[in-house]
Amino acid sequence: MAKIILKQGEAKTLTLTVTDQSGVAVDLSGATLLLGVKKDKGEVAYIVSKLDAAFTKTLAELGVVTVNLSATDTNQPEGTYTGELRCAWGDGAVTEKSADFYLQIRRAVTA
Repeated sequence: MAKIILKQGEAKTLTLTVTDQSGVAVDLSGATLLLGVKKDKGEVAYIVSKLDAAFTKTLAELGVVTVNLSATDTNQPEGTYTGELRCAWGDGAVTEKSADFYLQIRRAVTA
């Protein structure tokens, strides 16, 4: 699992790459995407979520998309969170989910 480290309140663009079990890029150009971040993997509700319109899909056919996290999104308590990218095609059913990744938020140092 990938680990992304951010400071509280830091805006950041995430670049996410989706591959299949063989390591081949999944073509995301026709997919509807959802990024969700939870405190614990077993939780149902996301503390941060990004809908399809928030993604840049310039390289989607290569399995690569980007999405921006705002300073508000990352203004969470210090800790490690679980992120996931859900991909749906056609009928809206989730047919692919990326491997989970860790999003670690570190306390921001303020003067």
